[in-house]
Amino acid sequence: MGELREHWVNLRTATPSHRRVRLLAVLGALGYAASLAVAGGGGPVAWIGTVLLGALIVVQPNGIMPGFFLVWAVAGWWAGVPGPWHWALLPAAWSVLVVHASAALAASVPPQATVPASVLRLYAGRVGIVAMVTVVVWGLAALVTGAGDGGGALPSVVGLALLALSLVGYVRLRERQRQTRP
Repeated sequence: MGELREHWVNLRTATPSHRRVRLLAVLGALGYAASLAVAGGGGPVAWIGTVLLGALIVVQPNGIMPGFFLVWAVAGWWAGVPGPWHWALLPAAWSVLVVHASAALAASVPPQATVPASVLRLYAGRVGIVAMVTVVVWGLAALVTGAGDGGGALPSVVGLALLALSLVGYVRLRERQRQTRP
């Protein structure tokens, strides 16, 4: 019981920037639940459970909750979504990435400390790279599984456009970082 109290005290005494980082886990969980619903998977119990697990990550970002969320998300998708590929898999994967990055960032900085801008930039760059790779893997999975029945060409076009925008954003971020370095 003392450990739970400690997590609650850490949340209550956390800086506003640290709380915002933690709340990203709930947004990621909401995004995943919406993607699961759009793909025709799960039901109210799975969707509510996903959001509740996201809220528990806010309380305990450095414990077992992020891993439990990941297992829940993978099992929920595997058990609930028919077929090997669905266009909503991309936003679901990005949502899980947001949950993971939120928990990792929240666990890497003490709750009472302001999250440094340099750490935010570092995480944003790395999350951007993983998001771009996710688009490539998502597109390759669509080709391998013959996902032509999964929503037509629109999801693929949107995915490629997002990949292009992500690459442009990453290049600009790297240029800005190089310009600010002495």
